[in-house]
Amino acid sequence: MIQKRTIGRPFTAEIEIYSENKYKASAEVFAASRRIIYDQIEKWAIISGEDAKEIEEQGLVDDNHEYLVLYFTDGDSATFRNSYVDMWRR
Repeated sequence: MIQKRTIGRPFTAEIEIYSENKYKASAEVFAASRRIIYDQIEKWAIISGEDAKEIEEQGLVDDNHEYLVLYFTDGDSATFRNSYVDMWRR
């Protein structure tokens, strides 16, 4: 399943990255997270189910088999294990 989202214009987002699965992580994992800011995001998607297999074949495997993909205005993309990140639009 692919759930694409957009807000109709490029935007900036902050991604918080955890060293462990956020659904099972301790307070220490959240305290040690890193934040990265990405600009010029055109849209994003949550990919799971059968559609996630293509991502997993490339070696990136999420515990829950779901992925956050950011699509940038320049055509690039960034893929994250969704169980290890949170995203906030800025």
